Amino acid sequence: MLKRRFIPALLLVVTLMFCLTGCSDIGRGLLNELEDNQEGIKSELKDGLKAEINEWMGFASNYAITKDKNLKGERKLGVDEYAGSYEASYTQFNGKEYIFGGTLLKREFGTALKAAYSLKIQSGTAALYWLGSPDSHIISGDKEVHMITKATADDVYEFTMTAGDNFIVLEGNDFTGSLSLKVE
Repeated sequence: MLKRRFIPALLLVVTLMFCLTGCSDIGRGLLNELEDNQEGIKSELKDGLKAEINEWMGFASNYAITKDKNLKGERKLGVDEYAGSYEASYTQFNGKEYIFGGTLLKREFGTALKAAYSLKIQSGTAALYWLGSPDSHIISGDKEVHMITKATADDVYEFTMTAGDNFIVLEGNDFTGSLSLKVE
C-alpha cells in the first residue's frame, strides 16, 4: 500500500524538477534576448503605446462632439471628424455646439486645417472659435470677450492643430442668425 502512494509522489517530484529546470533555461534565454534587443523593444513598446492612446482618445472624442441629433443644423463629415461642412439657422440659441474636432494625439490627415465660414447675426451674440489644447483661438468674434454682437463675418481661418483637444465651436447667447462652415 505504501509503495502505491510512493511511486506517484516520486513521479510528481521528478516531473516538477524537470519543468523547473526547463523553465529556467527558457527564462534565461528570454532575459538574454531582452538584453540584446532592449532598444528595439523600448521603441516598439513606445510606438504601440502611442497608437493605443491615440485610438482611445479618438474613441473618447466621439462623446465630446455634439451629436448630429442635437445640432441646430446639418453636418456632413469629410475625411474624418475634423473636417466637413455645416449649415445651420439659429433662433434665440443659448449654448455651445462642438461642430468638428476630436482629441487625437496625431491626426492621420495632418494638422493643418482651413475653416471657411459665413456667420450672420440678426440678434443676440455669437462666437465661432477653435478650442485647442490648452487655449481657445477666436475664428470670428471679439478677441477680448470671444463674442460678436450684431455683426456679420465672412472669412477663412487657417490653423495648425496641436496634440489633444481640437474643436471648432459655435457659442451663442440669445443668438438668432445662421452659420455656414466648411473645414478642410
